[in-house]
Amino acid sequence: MLHHYQTVSKRQIPCVGQIEAQPPELELLTFLYNIYIWLEAAPAVYSSAEGKTVYILYDHTAFLIDDFLDSFSLSLAVINHSWPICAFGTASNQETVRLSAELLPSQTDHSPNIEIVQQSISGQETDSLQTLCLQIECTDHETADKVYRFFTCMNWQTSIAVLDWSAADFPWRQMLIDPGARSFFCYISVNLRVTPDDCLRSLSFPQKLVLWKTFLKDKLEPAEFEWLAEEISKGTVSNRMEWELALREAMKQLQFRIINQENSFALFDGAGRRLYFGADCRSAAERALLKILFPLNFQ
Repeated sequence: MLHHYQTVSKRQIPCVGQIEAQPPELELLTFLYNIYIWLEAAPAVYSSAEGKTVYILYDHTAFLIDDFLDSFSLSLAVINHSWPICAFGTASNQETVRLSAELLPSQTDHSPNIEIVQQSISGQETDSLQTLCLQIECTDHETADKVYRFFTCMNWQTSIAVLDWSAADFPWRQMLIDPGARSFFCYISVNLRVTPDDCLRSLSFPQKLVLWKTFLKDKLEPAEFEWLAEEISKGTVSNRMEWELALREAMKQLQFRIINQENSFALFDGAGRRLYFGADCRSAAERALLKILFPLNFQ
């Protein structure tokens, strides 16, 4: 521990509501999603190089301690039951304050109590903090690495994490969006009422690049191109420029050559073979490609 903390306050509150047992990964996902809504800020995610610690940092934020504990002490306590977790913040005198919560076994048939502890370096009490930081101790390095990788793939504005299917372990799949989808990527969210456009907006530039290369090189046409072609045709596609840049980069990496002049168009693959696309093609990927290349000709 970097600092020696003194206990400022310790109190117990009754646990209100039913505690539903679910994997700590899902508890943590729901917890962080609710914090994003509460703070209206997306976090940065870090992990220890060889340990089992994950840090979730909300920079440039400020909050009242009582508000935070009133909203999230139950989540802290439930997660802490599986993975030790605590919250940190910086007080106005620049010292670090540590907040934690724990479920206490019930002595009766009633719900357990939650013990809330506030600690600081000086032992002085404060009511507000800046820069919320969560520290989570996973059970092992492998689990910590999976948690870190998952949350670095999360788009907090859409509440969707975009993963390779191989990275979607069992706990995450319980929040899988449309498990029957023919999508190239796996989309996971606490909000199951999301649209294809939400999924498209959650894709990073490298993921869009992978999709274009999958089509151009491997001739695969996952569901993402159906969503993209539909959004382009409606004029509602988000960040069209990034899709265009990803297409340009994919062609460059695959050594594709394009001739696009006033009255002529030709596309050649890396082996010099000409590729043919028609305006009336049925392929969603081809339609998306042509609408990106010719935004004024194919509406």
